[in-house]
Amino acid sequence: MYVTSVINSSRRTPRPERWLICLDLQREFVVPGRPHYAEAADRVASACIKVLEHARASGWRVVHTQLRLADGASFGGGLFGAPIEGLRPLITEPVFLRRSLSAFADGDFAAELRAAWGAEVFLIGFSLADTCLATALSAVDLGVELTLVEDAVGAGGELAASAAEAGRTILRPFTRTVMSDDLAMSDAEIAL
Repeated sequence: MYVTSVINSSRRTPRPERWLICLDLQREFVVPGRPHYAEAADRVASACIKVLEHARASGWRVVHTQLRLADGASFGGGLFGAPIEGLRPLITEPVFLRRSLSAFADGDFAAELRAAWGAEVFLIGFSLADTCLATALSAVDLGVELTLVEDAVGAGGELAASAAEAGRTILRPFTRTVMSDDLAMSDAEIAL
């Protein structure tokens, strides 16, 4: 039996109007030579940093989720399973350690995101062709509407470009998309 780990979980009120799900923001995806590395990794990581900084400055609820293998390791352990520089969770941001592709398969993550129903929920991260895809489709089933931040979602490995495009094609009918540069304008419109 697996036990889900939740690190730094905290709840705050009032309910935020916007949420950010950060999937697999781990070094495995940005270190050249690693199996999940892709050429676009630096560009995706930069867009993720921009979105995360914007979300924090705007008071969004930010949640992180990372894959952990049955033995507790992640991508060979410590170094490559660690968060990417500039994308480390804050103490107030929960980190859910999951053992399946969809973050919603983790009961603690699903319980956290129940509070997001009816709010805007944005998704960034790596592993578009598997984890992001599975999480986004699970969200649809659970009634949580997601928006993919197009330039802040990537795929890793040798087939990264084709896998990313396939993932985006599958998700197009079920999710909205936005570019990271458009988020600040969108928040300014809400404030008016």
